[in-house]
Amino acid sequence: MGKVFTISLDESFFDVLVNHIFSEYERDKIPELKIILPCKRDVVALLSAFKNRSLAEPVYDDKFLGEVQASTAEYSNVFEEQRQASTTKLPSEIALCKRSNYNIGKCIILPEIVSLENIDEEDLILNLDRIKVINPTKRTLLLIEFILEWNRTNNDNFPIDLAYSLSSLLDKAEMHKITNCEQFNGYSKKIENFINLLVKTWSKTLRDLGVVDILEHKHDYINNMVLSLQKDQHVIFVGVGKDENYKSFIKAIYDLPFGKVILPNINFNIKEGDWKSLDKKHYQYCIKSLLDYLNVDRSDVAHLFDVIPARDAGIHTFFSGSQCHATRMILNDYVFDITADLSEINTKYSGNSEYISDIEVITCDSEEEEAQVIALIIENESYEKVSLFVTNKLLATRIACLSKQHSAVSENYPYITLLLYSIEVLTSNWSSVALLSLLKHSLVAFGYTEEKYNKILSEFEIEILRNFSTSGLESIISIINSHKKLKYKEDILLIINKLEVILSSLLDSVNRPIAGVVGAHLQCINMLSGINFSGLNNEVGNFIHNFLSACESINIKCSLELYSRILTLFLEKDFFSVANDLNKFSLYHNKVVILAGFNEGSYPPSFQSPFLNTLTREKFNLPSVQEEQGYFLYTLYNLFCASKVYITRSVSHRKPIILQRLEMLLKKGEGGLSKQPYRDWLRILNTPECVVPCTQPMPKPPIEVRKEKMQVISCSALEKLIRNPYSFYAQYILSLKQLRDLSFKPSILEFGTMVHNILEKCSHDKKSPVSIAQKAFLDSQFNFSNMWWIRLQRIIQSFVEFVETRSNHAQFEKSFSYPVGVIQECDHAFRDRSQCQSTGMTSKEILLTAKCDRVEYLSGKQVAIIDYKLGSPPSNEEVMSGFFPQLILQALAVEHITKMEVLELAYWKFDYDKIKITSLQNYKEKMQEFQNDLPDFLSTYLSSITPFIASPYLDRFLRFNSYKHLERVGEWL
Repeated sequence: MGKVFTISLDESFFDVLVNHIFSEYERDKIPELKIILPCKRDVVALLSAFKNRSLAEPVYDDKFLGEVQASTAEYSNVFEEQRQASTTKLPSEIALCKRSNYNIGKCIILPEIVSLENIDEEDLILNLDRIKVINPTKRTLLLIEFILEWNRTNNDNFPIDLAYSLSSLLDKAEMHKITNCEQFNGYSKKIENFINLLVKTWSKTLRDLGVVDILEHKHDYINNMVLSLQKDQHVIFVGVGKDENYKSFIKAIYDLPFGKVILPNINFNIKEGDWKSLDKKHYQYCIKSLLDYLNVDRSDVAHLFDVIPARDAGIHTFFSGSQCHATRMILNDYVFDITADLSEINTKYSGNSEYISDIEVITCDSEEEEAQVIALIIENESYEKVSLFVTNKLLATRIACLSKQHSAVSENYPYITLLLYSIEVLTSNWSSVALLSLLKHSLVAFGYTEEKYNKILSEFEIEILRNFSTSGLESIISIINSHKKLKYKEDILLIINKLEVILSSLLDSVNRPIAGVVGAHLQCINMLSGINFSGLNNEVGNFIHNFLSACESINIKCSLELYSRILTLFLEKDFFSVANDLNKFSLYHNKVVILAGFNEGSYPPSFQSPFLNTLTREKFNLPSVQEEQGYFLYTLYNLFCASKVYITRSVSHRKPIILQRLEMLLKKGEGGLSKQPYRDWLRILNTPECVVPCTQPMPKPPIEVRKEKMQVISCSALEKLIRNPYSFYAQYILSLKQLRDLSFKPSILEFGTMVHNILEKCSHDKKSPVSIAQKAFLDSQFNFSNMWWIRLQRIIQSFVEFVETRSNHAQFEKSFSYPVGVIQECDHAFRDRSQCQSTGMTSKEILLTAKCDRVEYLSGKQVAIIDYKLGSPPSNEEVMSGFFPQLILQALAVEHITKMEVLELAYWKFDYDKIKITSLQNYKEKMQEFQNDLPDFLSTYLSSITPFIASPYLDRFLRFNSYKHLERVGEWL
């Protein structure tokens, strides 16, 4: 039997392993040694450790050291190229420095080093053993094809991303050689039939293609490795394995007389009773399960430190620094071992200053701040020294956008977005957002210069897309043709027509096999950007080449929506997947580890899947959700061994149990949680060097401008001037207009404007009010939903019924005016109009205009003025306060023009099927008050020294303030 060892995965791990090899094996026996590691980056780290050991050996000459260093660099370069470009693959086995021309006394031959990473996806694609293995992308496409065919045949709706979950099922089906699933008596009939059909047809599909499945070949590969092991062979296996194949492989190595198995980070502090009853989601359960499988007791496991002989001079001194990690490992055990009582921890360890300095918890106010902090840490600590782990896709995208300098996503972003935007224009029926996103793309210009193209798009956006609710290409073209004030009308039409022609080939490929759709899509992209995406020498080019090749012979007939979903699925997997897979065990990590989005539900993830339910997992002997979580926590524990660990999270989420236990230890230290320097640095970086205090906006336009803009003033404008002078200044003096959102949904304001116009027409033509309403509704520039039409019908019906009881002598949407005498050059030094007139200043009239919704002429030379309201009308108290004077001002204008007395001022509020009347009381006094005060009030604003102030106290009277962001009240109040 072999031996089982354990060791802490700190930064000296690979140095310990190398020195163990030198101490245990003679130099001429080292080439016969085989070392098996989990990941390729572990191989690079081990080679670096051999190089470091060689540099410390005085017996080696410079030429040999150069060979070792060059070989390690070569391997590292190949590994890095393989990581960045999927077309370059790295063999799973290498041997370095096999130089026969060196004397054995001065040169060692390194052991055979094997990496088990990705043998199911990457290494086997190289056909090293001349077996044709199915391409992973084609495999996923075939599974998607199976899902779609199942949905079509059974009228079902399984999502296409289920293809990734089916991989585990196929793995187990191959392992156990399951050919039918009739034993699934406890399952729902649908799931039973689905799995049964999949298992039956998958083997036939592979045979027809003349390939073997990746998973099958992986099993064979590992089995062949087991068979190749010789009884007298020296083998070292480092890592753990939760898969049965890996477990059997580890056991085969353990059964060798000279086999060694190294299981990192075994916790010996757990009591024996607790160890035997460990929960499956405990971070040590995967270790316990493997030891049980090997039939090894935990007490028989030795520490690797203990087997390094003292005769190796300097080795204990070299590793003495590792003893400093003992305290940290004990504290880490307390954090992750939920069976441990934190109150029992020795005061010697609690609040340990080194532990507190090594682990920093940063709690941010938002995900946006969290992403900024992480980007700052990466920049400060150096990109090459940081390992970032994040399970939140949105947070990962934010970080990628902020870390542009080193982000592969940012380099590929223009190409990826052009692929997606070009499809979205069609799938969204030429929506404003999708269309403008494509037209504004950095790779699209339609042959124009940048300056002119920006001017064309600016006019198109402001005058068309933000002014009208468009519904399809024909609607856009119709609006452009009918618009009379477009400066670049011909250019806009030319661009739209070109885009239609370019995208027509993609439309023509609908419902054809996916390979044809991909080809048509790439042709569109080429015409749009002038770039051949399949010929790009980067990750996108590699992706396109692989994706196009994999689509050949796939019989998925695609609609554009389905093609968009499939393409997005693969793009997300290749470019926008979670930054790192914490469920993949690795021995190596950088000196700095960032665990981002450390919130409940993410650490550990739920691992729940609607398809891979408990029954499915049990039947196929898949790891349970609890086991998945335990393995995840074990991997997370290993990351806590890094020299520096940053944990970032958002305050809006709950803390996972691990973080709660960690903070209980950190709080025992002085200021362990209060110090968050990166947040302080971020605040400093986001604070301008020179902060100019913001003052209350008090613009004072010249007198000439005031005279011109205020010569004629409407009731609504005067009401705004009374409520908030700055809003009046922005709208009527500067003529600023708020742009609508792209693809905005019409609100009650737009609906109210339409209703007013319809009611006016209905009042003149009472025979066909519904037809009038229907025509106005359909011809509206806004895309009102059917919900608005239902409401409009009831309003029209109740209006027609109600007006039959009112006076037949009425006017609708009638305009009236009222002249207000003002002093043109009145100065604040003069208190009233009489003082101004005594100085000889000239007077002038400002014309106040009023457009009344309805004016009813009553007997006795009296009138009633009605204002239609779809929202809540102001109360009598609000009107009498003077801040809602519209009806009062209309009354002054109507009396002035008609010479009739206003008998009634009322609001008609339209509630679906009834009209509620609110009549104003005691309005005569308010009319007289306005008649007396208006001249002085308007004269004041004709003076150059009177500012149009922004007042936060008047803002409450503005129910819709489009200029609030310009007032910046929060900055100066």
